[in-house]
Amino acid sequence: MDNKLDYEFLRAWGDPVAQGLIRQYPEDFKVVEILSFVPSGAGDHVYLFIEKINTNTDWVAVQLASLANLKSVDIGYAGLKDRNAVTQQWFSLHMPNQSEPDWSDLPDSIRVLSKTRHEKKLKTGAIQQNNFELCIRDLQCDEAMLEKRLNNIQARGVPNYFGSQRFGRNNANVQRFISLKGNRKRIKRQQRSILISAARSYLFNHVLSQRVSLNNWNQMIDGDVLMLDGSRSVFVADTADDSLQRRLSDLEVHPVGVLWGQGKQMMSKTSAVISNEVIEFYPSITRALDNIGASLSHRAMRIAVKNLSWTIKNEQLKIKFSLNSGAYATSVLKEFLEINEQNV
Repeated sequence: MDNKLDYEFLRAWGDPVAQGLIRQYPEDFKVVEILSFVPSGAGDHVYLFIEKINTNTDWVAVQLASLANLKSVDIGYAGLKDRNAVTQQWFSLHMPNQSEPDWSDLPDSIRVLSKTRHEKKLKTGAIQQNNFELCIRDLQCDEAMLEKRLNNIQARGVPNYFGSQRFGRNNANVQRFISLKGNRKRIKRQQRSILISAARSYLFNHVLSQRVSLNNWNQMIDGDVLMLDGSRSVFVADTADDSLQRRLSDLEVHPVGVLWGQGKQMMSKTSAVISNEVIEFYPSITRALDNIGASLSHRAMRIAVKNLSWTIKNEQLKIKFSLNSGAYATSVLKEFLEINEQNV
């Protein structure tokens, strides 16, 4: 039987050195998506760069399909973006030899910033990075301590935890997944994907939290697998020579954790032992993932926080940074801020 589900994951750099309010207004949380490729300008798919305010990505996709008289399968996007925010992201619409509707007829919360065309549908994960611009209000801190913590984050990165939004309202998604017991027919495909992701993310976060507790989440241990920064390419690290240690210190490579599923683990020795000991605490989750046919994959255990800059003034922290695809801004905030959220 599984232990009681626990959503407390350890911080790497100690207790928060600041308190503050995020998302008091949508413009306090801005995100701009950067694709991993440049659309060609020609093809059967219309690409729209859209700004949305206080709306979720799936709802925008529905509005686009309705206005263009398309099916949901004709709409593509690279990733889900925060609802309680101002976000800019790309959508694709399969419209071969079709005239475009008047995009200004979209709801006021959706604005088309630019458009082009491309030969292929926009696929999930086709993101180079997301650029964040946040405003933390009602800031309470010792400025010197906050500056020191932010400089440390810039130099050394933070644990690459999945954010709380991955687990759904009241953290219900993992428990819902366990109740499926691998039965594919009990839930629609899109919702099933969300629940599978939540379950895999939950296990990953606990393995990462254990590595944080052992102070080796950002170091190479026996049997580790490393991932190139900004890539999904992984390799087994046989020996920690001087060159590899330098690359670790320079945030060029990161140790990885497993996203549980069917397939052969690349990790071995101490790394595999730590991971398996944590995962074995949750047999109902692993059994359901195996039954439903999830495929094993990997995720970096560390985020490099790029282009980090900030200003502190009038009890506000304005902070900018860039993260690789799949990383969460709240995992960066967690390492220095006791978060109060206006809209959750």
